Amino acid sequence: MQKPIITLALIAVSAAFFLLKPKSAIVNPADYEAFMVKKHIENAQAELAGQISFWKNKLEAQPTNFVYQKKLAGLYAADFKLSAQVESLRTSDSLLQNINHRFPGQVGVLQSLAANAITRHAFREAEAYMTQACNTGEKKFANSLMLTDVHLERGNFYAASSLLKDVASTSHFDFLIRQVKLQDQQGDLKKAIESMEQATALAKSSGSKSVVNWALSNLADMYGHDGRVEKSYQTFLEALSYEPADLHSLKGIAWVAFSHDKNTAEAKRILHFLQTIHPVPDYDLLLSKIAAFEQDDKQAAAYRESFIAKASNPAYGNMYKSYLCELKSERTESTPEALAIAKAEIAERPHPKSYSLLAWTSFQNGQDQEALRILQQHVMEQTGEPVALYHTGLILKATGHEKEARKFLEEALQASFELGPVLAHDIEENLAQL
Repeated sequence: MQKPIITLALIAVSAAFFLLKPKSAIVNPADYEAFMVKKHIENAQAELAGQISFWKNKLEAQPTNFVYQKKLAGLYAADFKLSAQVESLRTSDSLLQNINHRFPGQVGVLQSLAANAITRHAFREAEAYMTQACNTGEKKFANSLMLTDVHLERGNFYAASSLLKDVASTSHFDFLIRQVKLQDQQGDLKKAIESMEQATALAKSSGSKSVVNWALSNLADMYGHDGRVEKSYQTFLEALSYEPADLHSLKGIAWVAFSHDKNTAEAKRILHFLQTIHPVPDYDLLLSKIAAFEQDDKQAAAYRESFIAKASNPAYGNMYKSYLCELKSERTESTPEALAIAKAEIAERPHPKSYSLLAWTSFQNGQDQEALRILQQHVMEQTGEPVALYHTGLILKATGHEKEARKFLEEALQASFELGPVLAHDIEENLAQL
């Protein structure tokens, strides 16, 4: 049986589908035009650069001062998130490793090392740091929350739940955001949103603009996952009002423009702006989806190749491995490579989403029954992640399990905003064949 190669640029759709417009557009450029200027990010970068320079000078005067090293490590980690310069993250790690070598067992240093490891998607490494931190017996609350983060990433849901029960404090922001993650992983998006709304209220009462911005930006994502697109958009705008350099919220608005409004011109305008100030590979991937929607196969392929070239930089570690795996699985000549990546992902992150990726790459590599076995043991009824549901439905359909395939594809279709119009249309076509 010929495998369904789901290359975004090659999914055939009717002209009527591509011309379809929603009844009412949500995105209005006038709402966020004031944030589409470089000065916001430049001001934030300049402020951070000034802090880095200050602490570098102090460290140069006292090269062995670990307090200065730790302060700089935190600033370089922040710079990576702001500037996308992966070398800043490596510098942060180097400073922390130096402190840990000289003064082993400092909980704060171990927590920072774990946080950087999570950013790099080095989850086994993060688990080792947090296990060591917990073994000191110090800072139990903070350690338990960070170890919960690692357990959730590695699919250890029971361990994460047990840790949270042990330190439960619904009046504490840091506890609530972990509860949100657990509830979301358990498939209870409604409760997760309620918890995130509670966390956002606490953030607002704290008076910290950066914390409020972070909470609102994440809450906006969750509204989108729940299909409440108008509320998602308005919450992204509110997040920007607290932090004009909030690139994540601008990216979220670009997705609303594309996935809901089908306004590709505006979505591309926002993404091209983001590319000029924050050169991460992510934007190429989004632009490839937009080009596929526009039936511009050549441009979609160019953006995919650009993403693969940038994301394959070894300095990123595992950060983009899952995306690279899925893209490589679409090409016959690279499916064995994709399979190897998927297996490595399982070792690092034995989560249902990782097993879904392994099942998909196995299927694309011609291993139908192995793909089915992986789904049945590690994926089905264990995650509600839309791409996992979509891939599960396609594999079940191709292997003759049509009733189950319909169930999973219908569930995936409910997340059509999150998946985007191209995949949503493909789901509809597959359902029509059942």
